[in-house]
Amino acid sequence: MKHPFQLLRTNRQCKLLFAAVQNHILVYNTSSGKVIGHWFDDQQSTHRNHQLERRTGKQISSKVQIYNHIKCLSLTESHLVASTDSDKSVLVFTLDYESDNILTLSKRQPMPKRPYAITTYDGVAIVADKFGDAYTVAIDSNPPVAEKDLVPILGHVSMLTDVVVGVHNDKPFLITSDRDEHIRVSNYPKAYAIKSFLQGHEEFVSQLCLVGDLLVSGGGDDYLFVWNWYTGELLSKFDLKGVVSPFLNEAHFPPEKYRSEDSPKEISVAKIEYVEYENEKYFVVLVERTSCLIVLAYKDNTLIVHQVILLNEDCVTFTVGNGSIYVSLESEAVLQRLNFLNGTSQELLIDTNSIPIDVKAKSEYAEMFPVTTLRKRSEY
Repeated sequence: MKHPFQLLRTNRQCKLLFAAVQNHILVYNTSSGKVIGHWFDDQQSTHRNHQLERRTGKQISSKVQIYNHIKCLSLTESHLVASTDSDKSVLVFTLDYESDNILTLSKRQPMPKRPYAITTYDGVAIVADKFGDAYTVAIDSNPPVAEKDLVPILGHVSMLTDVVVGVHNDKPFLITSDRDEHIRVSNYPKAYAIKSFLQGHEEFVSQLCLVGDLLVSGGGDDYLFVWNWYTGELLSKFDLKGVVSPFLNEAHFPPEKYRSEDSPKEISVAKIEYVEYENEKYFVVLVERTSCLIVLAYKDNTLIVHQVILLNEDCVTFTVGNGSIYVSLESEAVLQRLNFLNGTSQELLIDTNSIPIDVKAKSEYAEMFPVTTLRKRSEY
């Protein structure tokens, strides 16, 4: 069977679907379903093997494959920015829409620590890493900067989980979240100057979804938080766990080591996407390891349930574009296309046989559900 996509994104015009599967990136034309871009990381095993050889002094067997799985995708009109895990690199691709393969790797920038989230602003990729630091990488074809010369623009005491740029009165601000409960609003590009903290979360914050001065955040709490990020005002909270409770299962209990008889099920927000459709504002939310998508309408500073889209299997990720939701599933179906308004199935023009990774069992999958591991636990 085919390996599911771990990442999906559409471009602004919703004409292209960018998808990552293990260490491959594919680009599909959503109208024809054809593959118009494909890139494969053929450096996946060399970098890590050499690291192990230096550390252990032992020869690594050539049979051991260590992959550079794609962990982040971020788009501009002319470039795709991605990140890999094992060699801790940021990849800059030039998008040539006239070429048979629109993806051209222009830069491979090694980073000090593994990137966890990426956003783009004004020709720069802003990279948040697992050490709690954020760096900038120029989106161009120039040679990469030496790793030792990279200087962070800000730092948290906990690993960063998401990063976005908000603009108010033409002034940009950097908004970052971390594995603790923090959301920080900083000046940009002088991000060492903190404007404010958005306080209210009690668990990790994994997703920031920004629309103008509006910010919706979610993570390990039972609620989604709705903010005016510029003023710092908490506008409302939405009881997400109450909606997804029927779809929670054994996987949502704490690990047995930390579980007691009265341990509640826990939720982890895997993705939030904003959609404006027929002049109405919506947010589509995925809770990790659930077989549903929650579509929320935004009215009068609050979120209300518009619909719950039922899926046949657990959803790995999704993206919304042009009235459709593309859903990656942990099943042989792999990919579905759904109607945004009512959740009904639409014709999937994309041929999933184009996915270059075949597996015999789910145990061969790349990491599909990483968000739950952000939750900090205590044995006491």
